[in-house]
Amino acid sequence: MVQQLPNLLTLSNLLMGTIAILATFDHSFMLAVYLMGGCLLADILDGALARKLGVDGPLGIQLDSLADVVSFGVLPALIMYHLPTNFLGSEIEKLAHLILSALIAVSAGLRLGRFNVDTRPREYFWGLATPAGAMMVLALGWSVFIKNDFTDQLGLLNYISWILPVFLIISYQLALKLPGLKSPKPGLWTMIVIAVLTIAGLFVIGPIAIALGIFVYVLLGVVNLLVKWY
Repeated sequence: MVQQLPNLLTLSNLLMGTIAILATFDHSFMLAVYLMGGCLLADILDGALARKLGVDGPLGIQLDSLADVVSFGVLPALIMYHLPTNFLGSEIEKLAHLILSALIAVSAGLRLGRFNVDTRPREYFWGLATPAGAMMVLALGWSVFIKNDFTDQLGLLNYISWILPVFLIISYQLALKLPGLKSPKPGLWTMIVIAVLTIAGLFVIGPIAIALGIFVYVLLGVVNLLVKWY
């Protein structure tokens, strides 16, 4: 039974993601944002526990990707679509944003499928991981729904609601070398510095700092192509 705990965590990720999707249809957007946070936590714990127990098998790998498509593909697409409704005037704008938001889920699905068959070293992420992309949407949604949106104060929310989907769609597919917790010291310390600055930013500009931190993280992947930083 203990060996099934990682799969149970993965299924809880899928369950919370599905409930959050249903919550968006009831306009319970803050509930959806909180549940996405729960999905992120379950996604972190299931992999860590599987490695600890030595049960990182093919079923768990497939379940993890299937759950992530729902929680970090479809759910962010729905939240992203609902964010800028006050700014969308014409039916053409609404349709364009609907398609753009849906493409987040499509790109995330392709990213996860490629990850399962990718033979490159796992010390780094090759392209933005879908949980990180979901965190960007979560951060924006969180800041908007609690009325603490730094971007809205600057009049930028309308632009971000168009730019962020494009950024995620492209970042999931670009073969950027991005550091993770398994990376050698240069990459690991790069990620830690970004994380510390992001946490500090939470106290200055609010949750949107999370999205900005991940943006810088991806940008450093571009810089690394030129200077081989890590």
